[in-house]
Amino acid sequence: MVKALVLYFLSVKPTYGYDIQRFIEIDGMDQWAKVKSGSIYYALNKLEKDGFIFTLREERTGARIRKIYAISDKGVEELRRVLKEELLKPIDNVEADKFMIYLMFNRLERDEIIDLTRQHIQSLEQRKKWWEDGRKIKVSEATLKVEILHFDNVIANLDNQIKWHKTLIEEIDEIIKFSKGVEQLIRKIDFGALEDVQYKSKCEDGDVVKQISNVADDIMKNPTDVEEKIETLIKLLRKH
Repeated sequence: MVKALVLYFLSVKPTYGYDIQRFIEIDGMDQWAKVKSGSIYYALNKLEKDGFIFTLREERTGARIRKIYAISDKGVEELRRVLKEELLKPIDNVEADKFMIYLMFNRLERDEIIDLTRQHIQSLEQRKKWWEDGRKIKVSEATLKVEILHFDNVIANLDNQIKWHKTLIEEIDEIIKFSKGVEQLIRKIDFGALEDVQYKSKCEDGDVVKQISNVADDIMKNPTDVEEKIETLIKLLRKH
């Protein structure tokens, strides 16, 4: 998903690696979704070698030279391909990258999101039935509890995956609007310029963290009066 995230970020605006890295840290993806910020630079190098992005220019800041990357036409198509591929993948664990995919939904067509999600739901329902049938055959009075729990956990996991994907369809319009709000946030803020912000998604100062989260959510859910909201967000980040 790091690949998709980098391509998405560059589809919004040309930028440099530290801008993307700081967005991940401030958004909390490195904590909640376990997206490692250091993997951004590896992804940038690999994507450039593959022709999905290119160096637009180089800028000198003091003794450092940083590359400003832009996405190529090939990269735009690759982003769409990766997002559609991710939609068909199962959720492997509670911190799965797939939980971030809705952030980038405005790069796909509404109908294709729905069609792919329905296709995946059908696959999940077939897997769930296979495990439910297996449980009926396998489980008896002599079956170990640990074996029963194995079946129950897998079935419950598949059931929750089905519910999550059905919710994607139910809330598709709101999610696409939210994704547009994420784009607004990325477009308006140079996260790399917030050098003095050491924000992490943890509860050392719960009130400020909650305020930051509320303002960011408001920008993404209701992308109006963006300039004023972003100014408030930056002030809160610096305060934290």
